[in-house]
Amino acid sequence: MSDFYFAYGSNLNLKDLREYEERNYANVKKSFVDSISISDGIFFLPDYQLQFTVYSEGREGGVLDVTPNVGHVVAGKLFQVDDWNLLDMKEGSPNFYKRISITVIDENGKTFDAFTYVVSSKNKTGHVKPNQRYVKIVSEGYNEFGISEKLPLAYENLISASENKECEMIDSMFVYGTLRKQECREKIMNEISHYWKNITIRAKMYDIGAFPAIVLDEGIVYGEIHKIKKETSSFDILDLVEGFTDYGKSSLYHRILINSSQGVCWTYVWNGTTENYKVIQSGNWRTRE
Repeated sequence: MSDFYFAYGSNLNLKDLREYEERNYANVKKSFVDSISISDGIFFLPDYQLQFTVYSEGREGGVLDVTPNVGHVVAGKLFQVDDWNLLDMKEGSPNFYKRISITVIDENGKTFDAFTYVVSSKNKTGHVKPNQRYVKIVSEGYNEFGISEKLPLAYENLISASENKECEMIDSMFVYGTLRKQECREKIMNEISHYWKNITIRAKMYDIGAFPAIVLDEGIVYGEIHKIKKETSSFDILDLVEGFTDYGKSSLYHRILINSSQGVCWTYVWNGTTENYKVIQSGNWRTRE
């Protein structure tokens, strides 16, 4: 079982978390805040969005939840936990929130198995307006860990969710093989893309046969970044083409987030071994060299 916990709400604010423990768990010998170690960098929960779906008496308003939504992303931090009982108690699990297994992605595109908490379905009541003190507590946590600075969209979506407005998805997609211009699947991108630009990313390319694959390693890969239509169907089409169903072993590729010269974007990386495949030294599928 993973010992990683993905924090996305008020638990990002360590000062508030410590004060909560002091108020409610004075008799607990071991503090959750003191027992965790925090992984460096920002982490992303793919295909989820923020929502305020339940009322909290303690917070005097709505509190955060994450709900599935393809193409969206929730930013947060990974805490390494050695006593889940403390966190379960704080989150009211399994009655108020429940703990679920997830996959998160770091800033370099690496995936991690983790757990997070979502509101139990019996407690969801649609949008519940949060107290602005709670929103400030979460935003201070964003600032503390540099989330607002590195991904302004995360803060913007926090505010949108608090106002019951639609959150923005990440609609940038980097393609490098058969989906590029003048390649055999160009038509697919033409139908879902409304802007594109040639760019390079840091990765290594392999010749898999009829198509290329990339892994996150030293090297340079040539391709295109596209702004795709903000519709779930755009991702459904590309996921089908790339053989991505989930972040398990059965998927041919994994859809991940990477940093590019045009900001954070999605791309697909190979989910298998590259041991018997040739490296494309140029990083350009068109040359195959």
